[in-house]
Parts: sequence; C-alpha cells; structure tokens
Amino acid sequence: MLLLTLLTVSVWAQNEKLLTEAESQKVVAELTEAAASMQTLQCRFVQEKTSTMLAEPTVAEGTMHYAAPDRMRWEYSSPYAFALVVNGERIVKVTEGKAEVLDGKSNRIYQGIVGIIMGSASGKKLFDTTVFDVVLYDEGDTWRAEMTPKRRDMKRMFSQLVFRFDKKAKGISRVEFKEAGGDVTSIRFEDIKLNEAIGKEVFAE
Repeated sequence: MLLLTLLTVSVWAQNEKLLTEAESQKVVAELTEAAASMQTLQCRFVQEKTSTMLAEPTVAEGTMHYAAPDRMRWEYSSPYAFALVVNGERIVKVTEGKAEVLDGKSNRIYQGIVGIIMGSASGKKLFDTTVFDVVLYDEGDTWRAEMTPKRRDMKRMFSQLVFRFDKKAKGISRVEFKEAGGDVTSIRFEDIKLNEAIGKEVFAE
C-alpha cells in the first residue's frame, strides 16, 4: 500500500509542470479571450468544506446563474436553502424565502466574496497582479493557478486560492479557498452551460 501511494504521488508529480512566464502569459490570454466571449453561464456546483473544528467534511450543493457583466444568483439547495442575488452593487440575501438587502459593512464583505466567485466562474479579472501573486501549472487536462493574496483585507480571509481550468473548454472546473485559519472550501462546477438565455426573474428579488 505504501509503495502504491508513493508511485501514485510520483506519477502525479511527473504530470505537473510549472509554466514559464511566457507560457503563463499565453494561458492567461487564452482564458481571458474565452471569458470575454461569455455572456451567460449556468451550472450546478458541489461544495465541500474541511475544518479543523469538524471531524467530517460538510457538503453542500446548488446552482449558479451568471449574466455579464455583474448579475449572479448563487443558490444552495442542499442541505439548506439559501441564496445570494447580485445585481451590480446591490446584493440580496434570501434565507427561507425571506429577502434582505445588504448594506454597509455586510455588503462590503459579501462584495469581496462575490467578486471572487464571479471571477472564478467567468474567468474575468482573475489574474490581477495588484491583488494576487499568481503561479501557473500545467496538469495535463487542466491548468492550475495558485493565487496568493497581496491585499491585507484578502489575507485576513484567505491564505491562498487555487483555480483549475479545463483546457478544452477554457473555463473554470474547480476552485479551492484556503482560509487563513486552516479551513479549506472546495467547489466543483458541473453541467456548465454557456451563452444560453436566462430569464430576468432569476435575478429578481
């Protein structure tokens, strides 16, 4: 079993390649170009969180709807019902069917988190070097971007963000939020649909 584990790790390491600066710039250009052509995105997601306070990971599922440039509905369906509806700078939190418009400090906190989610889904503004130190890897079928926050407010929340992009689709397939306290939230995107019509009612709250 130990030998098998070591062999598996060895093969995985061989399949990973740190990209040069020129190669990284080419990948970023491809992802940015693909993101620029995307007007809508719909998908399911599976979110798993591991915490130092919990014996087992917690798993949640839901759907996401995004419409360029700044509308999004991020909605959990299991194990609880909760949604964030974003329309520009307006953010509405929906809990058990009750809508609450966020303002002040709560709005600023959610704006930061929502910005990361929207950026990870659309691929836009992800590689802002004023906000992150970015290192790119080639993993075979995917590109992996390891992003370390530079800004103090981001550092308070996250030690690192890790994004995986499908090479064929040139879109996000998975994201990991490594929190400053040691917890890790991993989100896997599934059944992705691009540039299909989304009714206005999806973003109305």
